[in-house]
Amino acid sequence: MIRVLVLVLVLVIGVACQRTVVPAAGNGSSTDEPVTSSAALPAPLTPPFRLGAGFPTGEVTTARLAGGLREGQPVPGFAMSFPDGTTVSLADLKGRAFMLNFWATWCGPCRHEIPLILDQQAAHLDEWLVLAVNVKEPMQKVAAFAEEFDMQIPIVLDPNGDVVDLFQVRGFPTSVFVDAEGRLVATWTGVLDEAKLTQLLEASLP
Repeated sequence: MIRVLVLVLVLVIGVACQRTVVPAAGNGSSTDEPVTSSAALPAPLTPPFRLGAGFPTGEVTTARLAGGLREGQPVPGFAMSFPDGTTVSLADLKGRAFMLNFWATWCGPCRHEIPLILDQQAAHLDEWLVLAVNVKEPMQKVAAFAEEFDMQIPIVLDPNGDVVDLFQVRGFPTSVFVDAEGRLVATWTGVLDEAKLTQLLEASLP
């Protein structure tokens, strides 16, 4: 009788050891779940870019900073309205470092630095974004300039100068470097050479 009980107990233990625990689906507790990057860009700003990337119009959404832009502080905000009705704000870019480059087609130094900017954008598609803000020029002139330089980056139109005034730009070109948290890294007025562009870009990255 004792032998029978022992045999039954061994069989029960063996069956129990073969059972596996299946975690409940969708509970979010598995460490193997893929993590969605906070740096994912809104669809209109996701590479590969087409020429001008839709030519959105900039619309100011926050007040001008009375004390001016300060390094380490959040930059003021504006929205980009695309021809198809899509709107993207600077807040939507959180998780991605970016640069605002204020320029005009008549600006000689702008023409000089744009090829360098395009090269750096192509080399850092996964971690850095350039928004080229054209100030107070007609769409036809901007489009022709973009085609000449093959500017396959987002070109934001600022027809009334509201965005350039928001960032208190006093000359062209001016480049505003912003980190992934939306904080000002540096403002550079004047033409960017390769060394300075690389330095400020790297300072913007995590």
